[in-house]
Amino acid sequence: MRLTLNEVGALPPSIVDILGQNQGYVILVNGKPGVGKTMLAQEIARTFPNTFMIVTSSENTANYKQALTETHPEWDRYHVAVPFWRSDLGDDMSQLSLSEQLSTLTGKTVQLDGYDIIVIDSWTDFLAPYELAKRSELEHVLTETARREGKRLVLISDCSDDNQCSPGTLRAADGVVTLNRLREEQRVYRRIIIEKMRGVPIEQDEFLFTLHGGRFTYIPWYQHRYPAITVEREPISDPSRDMLSTGSRSLDRVLGGGFQKGALNLVELESITAPYLETLYIPFLSNQLQLGRPVIIVLPEGWSSERFVHGLSHFVDRKTIDECVVFFGRQALGRIGNVRPISDDPSKTLQEIRYEANQLARRFDKEVTEFFALDALENKFGPVKTTGMVAEITASLPETETATIMVLGRQQTISSSSLPHSVHIVVREICGVIGIYGISPKTGFLALRPRLAGGFLDYDLLPVL
Repeated sequence: MRLTLNEVGALPPSIVDILGQNQGYVILVNGKPGVGKTMLAQEIARTFPNTFMIVTSSENTANYKQALTETHPEWDRYHVAVPFWRSDLGDDMSQLSLSEQLSTLTGKTVQLDGYDIIVIDSWTDFLAPYELAKRSELEHVLTETARREGKRLVLISDCSDDNQCSPGTLRAADGVVTLNRLREEQRVYRRIIIEKMRGVPIEQDEFLFTLHGGRFTYIPWYQHRYPAITVEREPISDPSRDMLSTGSRSLDRVLGGGFQKGALNLVELESITAPYLETLYIPFLSNQLQLGRPVIIVLPEGWSSERFVHGLSHFVDRKTIDECVVFFGRQALGRIGNVRPISDDPSKTLQEIRYEANQLARRFDKEVTEFFALDALENKFGPVKTTGMVAEITASLPETETATIMVLGRQQTISSSSLPHSVHIVVREICGVIGIYGISPKTGFLALRPRLAGGFLDYDLLPVL
C-alpha cells in the first residue's frame, strides 16, 4: 500500500509497506521529546484502522482522543490508558497470548482480535516501573509474541543522546526509526531517518517531514520534471501597483504579494542548475511574458539562450519569447537574433542593457522586467566591479516601476549582505527537498512541493514546522 501525498498527513512509503504486510514485525521509533513521535503514531492510526493504542499518560490520552475522534469515533474500543503504578507481574508470561500479556501489564482488559498493529506510546514510560532485569524480560517476551502472532508492534521511545535506548530493544526491533528536530540559519526543520528495516530494501532512508496542520507529513525527494501535458495558463495579475507576481501564488503569499517594483529583489540559490533555476524562472518569466511585458535576461554562466528558452518554451509561445526577450551572456550563442555578448567594460555593458531595455519599453509601451544572473557578471568583471554595477542599477530603480530580480549563487564570492536588496529569499536543498526561506521578509523553512496536475510547472510551499 502506497500513499498519495495529500495536503497534510502521510507516512514514508517503506513504513506503510511494512505495516501493511501480514507478518509479525517490531518497529522502534525513537527521538527526543517534542520531535513529533506521537503525531507519527497518530498518523499510523489514521492510515490503518486496525491499530490498537496503548497510551501511558493522561496527557497523551487526551491528545490522541482529540486527534483521532474523527477517524475513530468509538475511541474507547481502540485504546487502553496505562497507569504508572501497576501490580506485580507474577511468573513467566511467555506462554500467554499478546492480549493476555498486555492485559496483565496494563491491569485492564486488552482484546486484540481484529487489530494487527499495536502502538505503545510511550515504550519508555511503559517499562519505567520495572527493574532492569524485568525490563529485559518484557522486551524479549512482547516482541517474540508479537512476531509469533503476526502482529506489527510499534514502540514509541524517548531516546536521545543523553538517554540511550535499551540495547535489548534495539536488538529486538526489526526496524529502527529516528526523528530529529534540527536548527539551521536560525530556522527549524524536522528529519526522519530509517536506521534499519530488517528484510526490506530501503530506497530512501532519510526524509524531511513537517507537523504543519497538526498532522505528520513526510515530504519526498524533489524530482525536477515537466508535466506530461504542458499548457499556457491564465497569467497572474500584479497584486498591487508596487508589486508583481512571482508566477506562484504560494510564493506570492509568502512575500506578501510578490516581488517589489522599483527595487532589487535578490534570490540566493544553492546551485545555478536547472532544478533551482527553472523552478524559479519558468513560473515568473512565463507570467511576465503572458502579461505582455518585455524582459531583459543576463544568462547564467554556461547557459546559452537556447538552453534557457528550452524550459520556458514549454509554457510560452516561442514567437513571443523571440520578440519580447533580449539576452546578454558570456557564452552568447544561439540561432535567435536577440542575443547580445557582454562587453569587456562594465560601464559599456550597463549602457547596452539600458539601451535594449529602452527599446523594448518603447516597442511594447510597458515597463521592462529584468532578470540577471550575477555569476556571469562576477566571472566577467570580478566581485568588486560587479557589486558596483548592482549598486548603480539599484540606485536608479526607485524612479521607475521596473522589477529587477537578481540571482546569486551561494558559492559566489559576492555576499548577499553587500547587495542593497529589498526582498531576499534563499533557495536550498534540505534532506533531498528544495526548500525556500525568506530573509526579507523573514520566514521559516518552506518545502517546495511540485503541483503539475494543471499542466504547468507550479508548486506549493509547505511550512516545515
